Amino acid sequence: MSSRPLPLDPMLARAPLPFVVLDGAGRLLALNAAAARLYGRAGETLAGLPFVEVVDPFSREKAALMIAEALTRGAAHDWELYHPQAGAPPLPVSYTAWRWRSDPAAPFAVAAIGLPLTAAVSLAAQLATTNQQLEGALLQLERAHAELKAAQAQLVRSEKLRAMGQLVAGVAHELNTPLGFVANNLGFLAEQLPALAASTPDPQLAADLAEALAESREGLERITGIVRDLRSFARPDSPAVHAADLNASLAATVRIARTLCPRGVTIVEDYGSLPPVVCAPGQINQVVLNLLTNAIQSIPERGTVSISTAREGEQAVITIADTGVGMDEATLARLGEPFFTTRPVGAGIGLGIAVSMGIVERHGGRLEFTSAPGQGTTARLSLPLG
Repeated sequence: MSSRPLPLDPMLARAPLPFVVLDGAGRLLALNAAAARLYGRAGETLAGLPFVEVVDPFSREKAALMIAEALTRGAAHDWELYHPQAGAPPLPVSYTAWRWRSDPAAPFAVAAIGLPLTAAVSLAAQLATTNQQLEGALLQLERAHAELKAAQAQLVRSEKLRAMGQLVAGVAHELNTPLGFVANNLGFLAEQLPALAASTPDPQLAADLAEALAESREGLERITGIVRDLRSFARPDSPAVHAADLNASLAATVRIARTLCPRGVTIVEDYGSLPPVVCAPGQINQVVLNLLTNAIQSIPERGTVSISTAREGEQAVITIADTGVGMDEATLARLGEPFFTTRPVGAGIGLGIAVSMGIVERHGGRLEFTSAPGQGTTARLSLPLG
Protein backbone atom coordinates (compact mmCIF):
# COMPACT_ATOMS: atom_id res chain seq x y z
CA MET A 1 0.00 0.00 0.00
CA SER A 2 1.33 3.47 -0.95
CA SER A 3 2.16 5.91 1.85
CA ARG A 4 0.69 8.77 -0.17
CA PRO A 5 -3.05 9.18 -0.82
CA LEU A 6 -4.34 8.87 -4.37
CA PRO A 7 -4.96 12.16 -6.17
CA LEU A 8 -8.55 13.46 -6.23
CA ASP A 9 -10.47 15.50 -8.73
CA PRO A 10 -9.64 19.18 -7.99
CA MET A 11 -13.28 19.97 -7.19
CA LEU A 12 -13.46 17.18 -4.64
CA ALA A 13 -10.05 18.09 -3.24
CA ARG A 14 -11.22 21.66 -2.55
CA ALA A 15 -14.70 20.68 -1.30
CA PRO A 16 -15.59 22.15 2.12
CA LEU A 17 -17.07 18.83 3.24
CA PRO A 18 -14.89 15.81 4.14
CA PHE A 19 -14.60 13.34 1.26
CA VAL A 20 -12.80 9.97 1.41
CA VAL A 21 -12.21 6.94 -0.80
CA LEU A 22 -11.75 3.55 0.91
CA ASP A 23 -10.63 0.24 -0.54
CA GLY A 24 -12.66 -2.93 -0.11
CA ALA A 25 -10.99 -3.58 3.24
CA GLY A 26 -11.97 -0.14 4.53
CA ARG A 27 -8.52 1.46 4.29
CA LEU A 28 -8.11 5.09 3.26
CA LEU A 29 -7.05 5.45 -0.37
CA ALA A 30 -7.74 9.14 -0.84
CA LEU A 31 -9.09 12.09 1.17
CA ASN A 32 -9.43 15.82 0.73
CA ALA A 33 -8.12 18.61 2.97
CA ALA A 34 -11.45 18.95 4.82
CA ALA A 35 -11.24 15.27 5.82
CA ALA A 36 -7.63 15.64 6.96
CA ARG A 37 -8.60 18.63 9.14
CA LEU A 38 -11.52 16.66 10.61
CA TYR A 39 -9.29 13.70 11.44
CA GLY A 40 -6.61 15.98 12.88
CA ARG A 41 -3.71 14.51 10.85
CA ALA A 42 -1.86 15.18 7.61
CA GLY A 43 -3.15 13.34 4.57
CA GLU A 44 0.16 11.54 4.02
CA THR A 45 -0.03 9.92 7.46
CA LEU A 46 -3.59 8.75 6.87
CA ALA A 47 -3.06 6.87 3.60
CA GLY A 48 -3.55 3.14 4.11
CA LEU A 49 -4.96 3.62 7.62
CA PRO A 50 -8.22 1.76 8.38
CA PHE A 51 -11.11 4.21 8.39
CA VAL A 52 -12.37 2.80 11.68
CA GLU A 53 -9.27 4.18 13.41
CA VAL A 54 -10.20 7.81 12.70
CA VAL A 55 -13.60 7.51 14.36
CA ASP A 56 -14.49 7.41 18.04
CA PRO A 57 -14.06 3.92 19.60
CA PHE A 58 -17.80 3.71 20.15
CA SER A 59 -18.41 4.39 16.42
CA ARG A 60 -16.00 1.80 14.99
CA GLU A 61 -18.46 -1.06 14.71
CA LYS A 62 -20.97 1.25 13.08
CA ALA A 63 -18.33 2.51 10.60
CA ALA A 64 -17.53 -1.07 9.57
CA LEU A 65 -21.24 -1.78 9.03
CA MET A 66 -21.57 1.36 6.88
CA ILE A 67 -18.69 0.25 4.63
CA ALA A 68 -20.14 -3.27 4.33
CA GLU A 69 -23.60 -1.94 3.43
CA ALA A 70 -22.18 0.40 0.77
CA LEU A 71 -20.27 -2.50 -0.81
CA THR A 72 -23.16 -5.00 -0.74
CA ARG A 73 -26.16 -2.74 -1.41
CA GLY A 74 -24.49 -0.02 -3.43
CA ALA A 75 -25.11 2.85 -0.99
CA ALA A 76 -25.51 3.72 2.68
CA HIS A 77 -27.26 6.93 3.70
CA ASP A 78 -27.15 9.12 6.81
CA TRP A 79 -24.77 7.12 8.98
CA GLU A 80 -23.86 9.23 12.00
CA LEU A 81 -20.32 8.59 13.21
CA TYR A 82 -18.35 10.42 15.89
CA HIS A 83 -14.80 11.67 15.42
CA PRO A 84 -12.56 12.53 18.41
CA GLN A 85 -11.54 16.20 18.69
CA ALA A 86 -8.60 17.54 20.66
CA GLY A 87 -9.80 19.42 23.72
CA ALA A 88 -13.48 19.09 22.74
CA PRO A 89 -16.26 16.49 22.78
CA PRO A 90 -16.40 14.05 19.82
CA LEU A 91 -17.92 15.65 16.71
CA PRO A 92 -20.84 13.86 15.02
CA VAL A 93 -20.64 13.61 11.22
CA SER A 94 -23.43 12.32 9.00
CA TYR A 95 -21.95 10.16 6.19
CA THR A 96 -23.41 9.07 2.87
CA ALA A 97 -21.32 6.29 1.27
CA TRP A 98 -21.64 4.52 -2.09
CA ARG A 99 -19.90 1.83 -4.07
CA TRP A 100 -17.29 3.33 -6.39
CA ARG A 101 -14.44 2.41 -8.71
CA SER A 102 -12.12 4.52 -10.80
CA ASP A 103 -12.47 2.35 -13.96
CA PRO A 104 -14.49 -0.74 -14.93
CA ALA A 105 -11.50 -3.02 -14.47
CA ALA A 106 -10.69 -1.80 -10.96
CA PRO A 107 -12.09 -3.57 -7.87
CA PHE A 108 -14.96 -1.90 -6.07
CA ALA A 109 -14.11 0.70 -3.47
CA VAL A 110 -16.22 2.96 -1.29
CA ALA A 111 -16.55 6.73 -1.57
CA ALA A 112 -18.07 8.70 1.29
CA ILE A 113 -18.89 12.34 1.96
CA GLY A 114 -19.62 13.65 5.42
CA LEU A 115 -21.66 16.51 6.85
CA PRO A 116 -20.27 17.68 10.24
CA LEU A 117 -23.17 18.26 12.63
CA THR A 118 -21.64 21.28 14.34
CA ALA A 119 -25.08 22.80 14.75
CA ALA A 120 -26.13 19.72 16.70
CA VAL A 121 -23.08 20.05 18.95
CA SER A 122 -23.83 23.72 19.51
CA LEU A 123 -27.44 22.91 20.30
CA ALA A 124 -26.37 20.14 22.69
CA ALA A 125 -24.02 22.56 24.45
CA GLN A 126 -26.81 25.13 24.71
CA LEU A 127 -29.14 22.47 26.06
CA ALA A 128 -26.52 21.38 28.60
CA THR A 129 -26.02 25.00 29.72
CA THR A 130 -29.76 25.55 29.96
CA ASN A 131 -30.12 22.30 31.90
CA GLN A 132 -27.44 23.40 34.36
CA GLN A 133 -29.19 26.74 34.81
CA LEU A 134 -32.49 24.97 35.40
CA GLU A 135 -30.89 22.63 37.91
CA GLY A 136 -29.39 25.63 39.72
CA ALA A 137 -32.75 27.39 39.75
CA LEU A 138 -34.41 24.21 41.04
CA LEU A 139 -31.87 23.92 43.86
CA GLN A 140 -32.48 27.55 44.80
CA LEU A 141 -36.22 26.95 44.72
CA GLU A 142 -35.89 23.85 46.91
CA ARG A 143 -33.69 25.77 49.34
CA ALA A 144 -36.17 28.65 49.46
CA HIS A 145 -39.01 26.17 49.99
CA ALA A 146 -37.17 24.49 52.86
CA GLU A 147 -36.44 27.88 54.45
CA LEU A 148 -40.09 28.86 54.07
CA LYS A 149 -41.24 25.63 55.72
CA ALA A 150 -38.78 26.17 58.56
CA ALA A 151 -39.95 29.76 59.01
CA GLN A 152 -43.59 28.66 58.96
CA ALA A 153 -42.89 25.92 61.50
CA GLN A 154 -41.04 28.36 63.72
CA LEU A 155 -43.91 30.84 63.49
CA VAL A 156 -46.43 28.15 64.46
CA ARG A 157 -44.28 27.03 67.37
CA SER A 158 -43.72 30.63 68.51
CA GLU A 159 -47.46 31.31 68.46
CA LYS A 160 -48.14 28.15 70.46
CA LEU A 161 -45.45 29.08 72.99
CA ARG A 162 -46.83 32.61 73.23
CA ALA A 163 -50.33 31.26 73.89
CA MET A 164 -48.93 28.81 76.46
CA GLY A 165 -47.02 31.64 78.09
CA GLN A 166 -50.15 33.74 78.40
CA LEU A 167 -52.04 30.79 79.87
CA VAL A 168 -49.30 29.90 82.38
CA ALA A 169 -48.81 33.54 83.36
CA GLY A 170 -52.55 33.84 84.00
CA VAL A 171 -52.65 30.62 86.04
CA ALA A 172 -49.58 31.69 88.02
CA HIS A 173 -51.22 35.04 88.75
CA GLU A 174 -54.38 33.32 89.96
CA LEU A 175 -52.34 30.96 92.15
CA ASN A 176 -50.61 33.83 93.87
CA THR A 177 -53.78 34.87 95.73
CA PRO A 178 -54.57 31.49 97.39
CA LEU A 179 -50.85 31.00 98.00
CA GLY A 180 -50.90 34.30 99.86
CA PHE A 181 -53.81 33.08 102.00
CA VAL A 182 -52.00 29.86 102.84
CA ALA A 183 -48.76 31.72 103.64
CA ASN A 184 -50.59 34.13 105.98
CA ASN A 185 -52.40 31.29 107.72
CA LEU A 186 -49.19 29.35 108.20
CA GLY A 187 -47.56 32.47 109.59
CA PHE A 188 -50.44 32.89 112.03
CA LEU A 189 -50.18 29.24 113.09
CA ALA A 190 -46.44 29.67 113.64
CA GLU A 191 -47.12 32.62 115.93
CA GLN A 192 -49.75 30.65 117.91
CA LEU A 193 -47.72 27.44 118.13
CA PRO A 194 -45.90 28.29 121.41
CA ALA A 195 -49.26 28.98 123.14
CA LEU A 196 -50.78 25.79 121.72
CA ALA A 197 -47.76 23.76 122.83
CA ALA A 198 -47.99 25.17 126.35
CA SER A 199 -51.69 24.33 126.66
CA THR A 200 -51.46 20.70 125.59
CA PRO A 201 -50.46 18.06 128.09
CA ASP A 202 -48.95 15.90 125.28
CA PRO A 203 -45.40 17.10 124.35
CA GLN A 204 -45.26 14.70 121.37
CA LEU A 205 -48.31 16.38 119.84
CA ALA A 206 -46.63 19.77 120.16
CA ALA A 207 -43.50 18.40 118.43
CA ASP A 208 -45.60 16.86 115.66
CA LEU A 209 -47.43 20.16 115.13
CA ALA A 210 -44.13 22.04 114.85
CA GLU A 211 -42.78 19.48 112.35
CA ALA A 212 -45.98 19.55 110.29
CA LEU A 213 -45.91 23.33 110.22
CA ALA A 214 -42.28 23.39 109.04
CA GLU A 215 -42.99 20.86 106.30
CA SER A 216 -46.04 22.85 105.17
CA ARG A 217 -44.02 26.05 104.96
CA GLU A 218 -41.29 24.19 103.01
CA GLY A 219 -43.90 22.82 100.58
CA LEU A 220 -45.38 26.29 100.18
CA GLU A 221 -41.97 27.74 99.36
CA ARG A 222 -41.45 25.02 96.76
CA ILE A 223 -44.84 25.73 95.15
CA THR A 224 -44.07 29.45 95.14
CA GLY A 225 -40.72 28.77 93.51
CA ILE A 226 -42.33 26.57 90.82
CA VAL A 227 -44.87 29.28 90.02
CA ARG A 228 -42.11 31.87 89.84
CA ASP A 229 -40.05 29.65 87.51
CA LEU A 230 -43.04 29.01 85.24
CA ARG A 231 -43.74 32.72 84.98
CA SER A 232 -40.06 33.37 84.26
CA PHE A 233 -39.86 30.68 81.58
CA ALA A 234 -43.23 30.79 79.83
CA ARG A 235 -44.22 34.42 80.24
CA PRO A 236 -45.31 36.05 76.93
CA ASP A 237 -42.25 38.29 76.84
CA SER A 238 -41.48 40.31 73.75
CA PRO A 239 -38.56 39.30 71.52
CA ALA A 240 -36.81 42.58 72.43
CA VAL A 241 -33.37 41.87 73.86
CA HIS A 242 -31.98 43.20 77.10
CA ALA A 243 -29.10 42.47 79.46
CA ALA A 244 -30.03 39.38 81.47
CA ASP A 245 -28.56 37.17 84.18
CA LEU A 246 -28.10 34.08 82.02
CA ASN A 247 -27.13 31.80 84.91
CA ALA A 248 -30.28 32.61 86.88
CA SER A 249 -32.41 32.13 83.80
CA LEU A 250 -30.81 28.74 83.10
CA ALA A 251 -31.23 27.63 86.71
CA ALA A 252 -34.98 28.26 86.46
CA THR A 253 -35.13 26.30 83.21
CA VAL A 254 -33.22 23.39 84.75
CA ARG A 255 -35.72 23.21 87.63
CA ILE A 256 -38.48 22.75 85.05
CA ALA A 257 -36.43 20.20 83.11
CA ARG A 258 -35.93 18.11 86.26
CA THR A 259 -39.62 17.33 86.27
CA LEU A 260 -39.03 15.48 82.96
CA CYS A 261 -36.27 13.27 84.37
CA PRO A 262 -37.18 9.63 84.90
CA ARG A 263 -35.76 7.74 87.86
CA GLY A 264 -32.03 7.20 87.30
CA VAL A 265 -31.38 10.39 85.30
CA THR A 266 -29.78 13.34 87.08
CA ILE A 267 -28.94 16.88 85.98
CA VAL A 268 -25.66 18.39 87.20
CA GLU A 269 -25.20 22.17 87.10
CA ASP A 270 -21.91 24.07 86.97
CA TYR A 271 -22.36 27.78 86.28
CA GLY A 272 -19.30 29.93 85.72
CA SER A 273 -19.00 33.66 86.26
CA LEU A 274 -20.79 35.56 83.47
CA PRO A 275 -21.51 39.25 82.97
CA PRO A 276 -25.05 40.22 81.94
CA VAL A 277 -25.73 38.84 78.45
CA VAL A 278 -27.75 40.86 75.95
CA CYS A 279 -30.41 38.44 74.68
CA ALA A 280 -34.10 37.56 74.70
CA PRO A 281 -34.09 35.36 77.84
CA GLY A 282 -37.40 33.64 77.08
CA GLN A 283 -36.11 32.51 73.71
CA ILE A 284 -32.81 31.26 75.14
CA ASN A 285 -34.79 29.39 77.81
CA GLN A 286 -36.75 27.75 75.00
CA VAL A 287 -33.53 26.62 73.29
CA VAL A 288 -31.98 25.28 76.51
CA LEU A 289 -35.14 23.43 77.57
CA ASN A 290 -35.28 21.78 74.14
CA LEU A 291 -31.62 20.70 74.42
CA LEU A 292 -32.14 19.41 77.96
CA THR A 293 -35.25 17.50 76.89
CA ASN A 294 -33.37 15.84 74.03
CA ALA A 295 -30.49 14.97 76.36
CA ILE A 296 -32.84 13.43 78.97
CA GLN A 297 -34.69 11.40 76.34
CA SER A 298 -31.42 10.07 74.89
CA ILE A 299 -30.62 8.22 78.15
CA PRO A 300 -32.30 4.81 78.13
CA GLU A 301 -32.09 3.95 81.85
CA ARG A 302 -29.49 5.61 84.06
CA GLY A 303 -27.22 8.51 83.23
CA THR A 304 -26.28 12.12 83.70
CA VAL A 305 -27.03 15.38 81.92
CA SER A 306 -24.62 18.22 82.74
CA ILE A 307 -25.09 21.89 82.00
CA SER A 308 -22.33 24.44 82.44
CA THR A 309 -21.58 28.03 81.50
CA ALA A 310 -18.30 29.84 80.92
CA ARG A 311 -16.99 33.00 79.38
CA GLU A 312 -14.67 32.54 76.40
CA GLY A 313 -13.42 35.89 75.17
CA GLU A 314 -16.46 37.93 74.16
CA GLN A 315 -18.71 34.87 74.10
CA ALA A 316 -20.93 33.29 76.74
CA VAL A 317 -20.82 29.53 76.20
CA ILE A 318 -23.47 27.10 77.42
CA THR A 319 -22.51 23.42 77.25
CA ILE A 320 -25.03 20.60 77.67
CA ALA A 321 -23.61 17.07 77.66
CA ASP A 322 -25.33 13.74 78.22
CA THR A 323 -24.30 10.11 78.66
CA GLY A 324 -27.00 8.87 76.27
CA VAL A 325 -26.90 6.67 73.20
CA GLY A 326 -25.20 9.27 70.98
CA MET A 327 -25.53 9.71 67.21
CA ASP A 328 -23.64 8.56 64.13
CA GLU A 329 -22.20 10.99 61.57
CA ALA A 330 -25.16 10.64 59.19
CA THR A 331 -27.65 11.61 61.91
CA LEU A 332 -25.39 14.39 63.19
CA ALA A 333 -25.17 15.88 59.67
CA ARG A 334 -28.96 16.15 59.46
CA LEU A 335 -29.50 17.92 62.78
CA GLY A 336 -31.36 21.14 62.13
CA GLU A 337 -33.24 19.83 59.09
CA PRO A 338 -36.91 20.75 59.50
CA PHE A 339 -39.07 17.68 60.23
CA PHE A 340 -36.07 15.36 60.70
CA THR A 341 -36.36 13.36 63.91
CA THR A 342 -34.86 10.18 65.34
CA ARG A 343 -37.84 9.60 67.61
CA PRO A 344 -40.62 7.09 66.88
CA VAL A 345 -43.60 8.18 64.80
CA GLY A 346 -45.87 10.34 66.91
CA ALA A 347 -43.18 11.14 69.50
CA GLY A 348 -41.81 14.23 67.76
CA ILE A 349 -42.10 16.25 64.56
CA GLY A 350 -38.45 17.23 64.16
CA LEU A 351 -38.73 21.00 64.65
CA GLY A 352 -37.04 21.56 68.02
CA ILE A 353 -33.42 21.75 66.81
CA ALA A 354 -34.40 23.65 63.63
CA VAL A 355 -36.26 26.28 65.68
CA SER A 356 -33.43 26.43 68.22
CA MET A 357 -30.83 27.02 65.52
CA GLY A 358 -32.95 29.81 64.08
CA ILE A 359 -33.20 31.51 67.47
CA VAL A 360 -29.45 31.20 68.11
CA GLU A 361 -28.59 32.53 64.64
CA ARG A 362 -30.82 35.58 65.18
CA HIS A 363 -28.88 36.24 68.39
CA GLY A 364 -25.63 36.17 66.38
CA GLY A 365 -24.55 32.97 68.10
CA ARG A 366 -23.76 29.38 67.14
CA LEU A 367 -25.20 26.00 68.12
CA GLU A 368 -22.85 23.04 67.51
CA PHE A 369 -23.06 19.34 68.31
CA THR A 370 -20.50 16.59 68.78
CA SER A 371 -21.50 12.97 69.24
CA ALA A 372 -20.65 9.34 68.59
CA PRO A 373 -22.67 6.14 69.00
CA GLY A 374 -22.54 5.02 72.63
CA GLN A 375 -20.55 8.11 73.65
CA GLY A 376 -23.35 10.57 74.34
CA THR A 377 -23.86 14.01 72.81
CA THR A 378 -22.51 17.46 73.64
CA ALA A 379 -24.32 20.63 72.56
CA ARG A 380 -22.34 23.87 72.63
CA LEU A 381 -24.30 27.13 72.47
CA SER A 382 -22.28 30.33 72.19
CA LEU A 383 -23.75 33.82 72.42
CA PRO A 384 -22.07 37.22 72.05
CA LEU A 385 -21.92 39.14 75.31
CA GLY A 386 -22.83 42.51 73.80
